[in-house]
Amino acid sequence: MFVRPLAQADLDAGPFWFSSIELRADGWRDQHTRSLIALDGQVPVGAGLIWTSRVHGARYWVAVVVDPERRRQGIGTALVRELARLRAQPLALMTRGFVGSPELAFADALGARTIQVVPPMHVDVARRDALHEATPETVPGSAVGLESLGPAWASAYEWSHAEWSPTAPNFAGALLEGLEDEVDLEATSIALDGGGSVVALCVAFTDGDVPVLCGETTQRDTLNGEQLVASCLRRTLDVLAERGVNAVEMDGHVSDPHWLPAWIQLEPTGGWFRLVEIDPKEA
Repeated sequence: MFVRPLAQADLDAGPFWFSSIELRADGWRDQHTRSLIALDGQVPVGAGLIWTSRVHGARYWVAVVVDPERRRQGIGTALVRELARLRAQPLALMTRGFVGSPELAFADALGARTIQVVPPMHVDVARRDALHEATPETVPGSAVGLESLGPAWASAYEWSHAEWSPTAPNFAGALLEGLEDEVDLEATSIALDGGGSVVALCVAFTDGDVPVLCGETTQRDTLNGEQLVASCLRRTLDVLAERGVNAVEMDGHVSDPHWLPAWIQLEPTGGWFRLVEIDPKEA
């Protein structure tokens, strides 16, 4: 087996199984974005890549794919080790997947350590009655517009990730890029303090097939944070229900102190999701 940098020509002529992950040519962005192809003679048998997130940057994401006919032959492990050797900085590797998935089984075989857990994400909008009615003070995101909503979301995102995946310097630009095309301001709900600042929110991302809801308080120790977040979530679900939306997906983590209590009241279904870290020395 021979391993070399992945070129655009490899992608253009690649086998069907390349589409299992989002492959890109080696060095597509900078020295932190590397990709490789594994060949048996001239035949591709595997490919993989590492990259850093512009929002976080403290670990390298890693993803590999192997020809279904050549799995369990050490090809994926060899790719991970070679990708780790190409790291521009000595950062740990990171990947994710649903519990029980082949992706996580592979990561666990490399010595993965769980750094975060995501509960089941699928929610029936009809379950919204499990939450108290939204308070009159809970208003649509359009009440403040993207100019205030964006920084509020960045604040909530920053503190809720601080302990397990700290954000990079100047992360907000990358986090909020394209926000105007992804967020439904009328379905998004916010709670304001006496001065008109956003203190809690439920952001409705409606750029996909199913609305995805994310929420938290804008500061870690917000007074009555659970109630404020639950009110925002209830209002958003009410708006979506009025539009005939039957299902949403929740996004967040078990460590979210105000978002999780509201989330689990909705009896979500689906698989559990793990984010894991891999020490390259142990792979």
